Amino acid sequence: MIIRRMKPRVRACLWLVSVFHIVACVGTTVPVTVAPVDTPQIIHPTTAPQPSPFIQPTPVSDPSIYGNIQIKGAPEFITQTRAALALLEQKDTHAFTKVQTYVGIIEQGEHSGMWAWEFPPRYEVGDVTAFYSVTWYASTIAHDATHSELYARYQAEHPGETVPPEAFSGVEIEKFCNGYQLEVLKRIGAPQAEIDYMSTLDGTHCDVDKDGDCDWDDYQKRDW
Repeated sequence: MIIRRMKPRVRACLWLVSVFHIVACVGTTVPVTVAPVDTPQIIHPTTAPQPSPFIQPTPVSDPSIYGNIQIKGAPEFITQTRAALALLEQKDTHAFTKVQTYVGIIEQGEHSGMWAWEFPPRYEVGDVTAFYSVTWYASTIAHDATHSELYARYQAEHPGETVPPEAFSGVEIEKFCNGYQLEVLKRIGAPQAEIDYMSTLDGTHCDVDKDGDCDWDDYQKRDW
């Protein structure tokens, strides 16, 4: 996104109930220190780096691959995404390892959202989010990787069960992911304006239409 105005746009965590399953879409608006929030009671995300033995050196000949992640989009999107991932790799190894473990595809799209139930999990990113700044974009990747982590961990702890939306989405989960995103922003040296903005978010950004829930209608109304 362009830094002309810091309009709240934090990627929301939304879910579409289809005939076959519930779909998850997560994310943050654009440029928060969120007030300290309790860890979600449903499932605890990682607080320490997780091993990721499958990360392979990125072939110079294929810029669309970075570690375990495939990047899909226009050349400028691929370049921006590589810069964001490189920043995480250099400045926040915990976040980078989480992203490499719980995100398999980063794809340019109309809106931003985490499709955690897909294999591999896919982070769709709107241009407003991707091009706001490298630091902001990097922090949103870490934010959505946390949603995907919560989904995967619930699935692992409840084999054979459908993962309920509240296990990885909703206002309380958003608060938690916002808190993590805020810490990532600090660790990667984000501008103070982005840190200050992030600290104002309370998790309700997912309810774009302000009707009291975070659903598919909200996802389609996103402008980030």
